[in-house]
Amino acid sequence: MERHETDLVLVEFSTATSGVADLTWGQDQVCRWMENSAPYTEHMNLDVLIECEAGTRTTLDDVREALRVVIERHESLRTRLNVWEDGSYRQFVCASGRVPVRVHHCATHEATGVVLEELRRLPFTVFEWPLRVAVVTVSGVVSGVALCLSHVATDGWGVKVIAGDLRELLSAAPEERDALSAGPPRPLLQPREHAAAQRRAGGRSAVRAEAFWTAQLSRFPNDRFPLPLRTPESPRFPKITMRSPAAARALAEAAARHGTTVNAVLTGALAVLVSALSGLEDATFRLFCANRTSAESRNSVGTFFQIIPVALTVADLPFRDIAHAAWQASLRAYRVGERDPRRLDLLTESVASARGVDLDLECFLNIHGYGGQGDGKALTALETEATRLTAFDDDGGFDEWEPGKFYVDVWRVSGCFEVTLSADTALFSRDRLTGFLSCLEEVLLRAAARDAPRPKDLVRGAEALAGLRRREDLVLVDGCWVDPAEVQALLTQILSPRTAQVFIETGPTGRPSLTAYLVPRQPQKPQKPPSPPEVHRLLLAALPGHRFVMTPHRYVVCAAGPDAPATVEEWRRYEVLSEGPGRESPTPHAPDATRT
Repeated sequence: MERHETDLVLVEFSTATSGVADLTWGQDQVCRWMENSAPYTEHMNLDVLIECEAGTRTTLDDVREALRVVIERHESLRTRLNVWEDGSYRQFVCASGRVPVRVHHCATHEATGVVLEELRRLPFTVFEWPLRVAVVTVSGVVSGVALCLSHVATDGWGVKVIAGDLRELLSAAPEERDALSAGPPRPLLQPREHAAAQRRAGGRSAVRAEAFWTAQLSRFPNDRFPLPLRTPESPRFPKITMRSPAAARALAEAAARHGTTVNAVLTGALAVLVSALSGLEDATFRLFCANRTSAESRNSVGTFFQIIPVALTVADLPFRDIAHAAWQASLRAYRVGERDPRRLDLLTESVASARGVDLDLECFLNIHGYGGQGDGKALTALETEATRLTAFDDDGGFDEWEPGKFYVDVWRVSGCFEVTLSADTALFSRDRLTGFLSCLEEVLLRAAARDAPRPKDLVRGAEALAGLRRREDLVLVDGCWVDPAEVQALLTQILSPRTAQVFIETGPTGRPSLTAYLVPRQPQKPQKPPSPPEVHRLLLAALPGHRFVMTPHRYVVCAAGPDAPATVEEWRRYEVLSEGPGRESPTPHAPDATRT
């Protein structure tokens, strides 16, 4: 960007509302994400660019007044967080204060996008207001307003609310602005009220939510992609965006053909793609639920969304069945979408412990709805011409994120389908990620053209899938890819036994299971040999960071054993000191009462 002058001005706000409150469940979820990602949290910043229409001659005073009204209207924009001694957070709503605004006096309108990029580059700190604002002026007239917001203050829907409020104020006639400034034109739900209402919820709805979560998590794998690691590219997690008018038409046609919704078709198509990549019959991911179920919530700025685990059976089912199952699973997820995330974490740990795996939770689907704001509008002539053919953009990316991340953002489904894929290049090359989006487009086109296509037909001939070679040393056990040698190596590392060996055997149900034979370092009395539950707890604690490991279903502790790799029959010739499952019997859960 060309050199230009900048000024710093302040937006002063003063209102009668203030106070201290617990966080909403959505805010709490985001705070713990930031704790886990710190100090690399800039990828969670949200931003919006409000371009002023030509001829409006918006002034800096107009912008400052509009910002004041919006900040006073929405408590989350004048809220700071504090951490209490027990590690919990509280939100402090301030009645008055001053928000700094950097004014950039530029020569061209194109500078606004660069200014926005500068705003969102840095993570937010606890010392800042949860919004950063910059204004670009050209020849003394405001060209655009750039805002960057903390994800604790709002979600993507709330960003659209802020942008709508500002546009409404900036475009209003002077006499209309006075009325808009006097009070909110629409009913609102402030975060403090929202948090209080959430803590009054419970009862049967909580039981239903936990039953749904447990049923879905019990189908998640230990590692979704059974591929060898490669040298990551830079940035490690690129953002590849596809814009496809053909896919938008196909979504509408497939929804009509298969008798379901556009979102269900899209979710089913993504499930087909994820299943093909993973080699698993179930496609598992975490679905973003907006939780904007009332008029008040839809008008409000805040962090309402939460993520809910969802599992879909793909196998060799007709696509119609997959799409309908996607609709049912999404509907059930939305019904239980607003719950205490700390309780979900405890349930996740419980399910993982019972299954003896570290669950892979890094596949996400976020379909941005925003209540129809902007998504259903007709394309302009310029947009129609620019998006006549499928186009791809490389939008940069992030160097720091959770390994194995596979993150799908769907921005638009009508007119021109717009989707962004961010994934780990330690698993997939940048070119292959572009290919996955092309494959998704092809799945949609084929789903729209036939009545009962099967998943193999939908991904047939996809170049992006060609050459993906699963590691040959992996075995499918309980819906998880397992490397018995890696399990054995971890067992040896944790316990330092004299010898150990892990076998794949057929369990009581006829399915593959893992059995570990081991000889402790000091098996003779008075040294008590480790019991199977003790061995299991140690191994379970060591699972994080190991991709293809599962704790054995059964442990056999022997007084002595073979000096070299041997068969199960040879191990069975030695004295057995103790044996058993190690794993605790699964706690019975209430049936999944959310089924439609």
